[in-house]
Amino acid sequence: MMKVPWLQKKRKRKKNSQRKKKKKKRAAKEKKQENAMLGGTVVLSIVIALALFFALPYFLSGFFKKVISSQMLIAFIEGVIRLAIFLGYIAIISLTPDIKRTFMYHGSEHKCINCIEHGLPLTVENVRKSSKHHKRCGTSFLLIVMLISILFFMFIRVDSKPLQLLLRLVLIPVIAGVSYEFIRLAGRYDNPVVNMLSVPGLLMQRMTTKEPDDEMIEVGIASVEAVFDWKKWQEEKQCVHIDRQIEGIYDI
Repeated sequence: MMKVPWLQKKRKRKKNSQRKKKKKKRAAKEKKQENAMLGGTVVLSIVIALALFFALPYFLSGFFKKVISSQMLIAFIEGVIRLAIFLGYIAIISLTPDIKRTFMYHGSEHKCINCIEHGLPLTVENVRKSSKHHKRCGTSFLLIVMLISILFFMFIRVDSKPLQLLLRLVLIPVIAGVSYEFIRLAGRYDNPVVNMLSVPGLLMQRMTTKEPDDEMIEVGIASVEAVFDWKKWQEEKQCVHIDRQIEGIYDI
């Protein structure tokens, strides 16, 4: 039987079209499953974080009510327990190889920012010499959240246990906002008071930042240059500094 070339091509195109449709459907299904898994992971992480860092310290501090009558002291103990759980969590995860490597990249990020803020060109050599600690670090932010939550819950008290738990959830954005403003303040000013208040966060960074290798530093530099024109920023900062010096001369 004689084969018709155009009919064969038509069948071939049809098969290819069907394969592409199946491939798209499969990709869409996998994407949907991936998004569902990601969403579930995020929700589960939030629930575990709230249970571990808010609910658990609250219930553990309840054991001290048998021997301590002061609600303010109980709230302080709750905050200390929360802080201990947080530090223990960081210490445990820092033992894993992947997190150790993440902390090295974290150190690279800090070194790059410190290098820029000190007016040095962003090179591997200059970054390597820069500090891996920074006052505006997210680690410092989390620690400040823990410390400020102690103050909040010491002075904001209700008798109902459900309301006490609800307050710990409702006040999270407020505590986070206050902590964020402190981190901004610490990054903007350099004086003895601010530096002293920043010490706990900087000490915490000894756990969450590690010295990076040169390849990690190169990744840090590339990341900074992808999102930030550091040369322009240094020029603008230098101009502001010169303007302030001139203003100071005229004031004299």
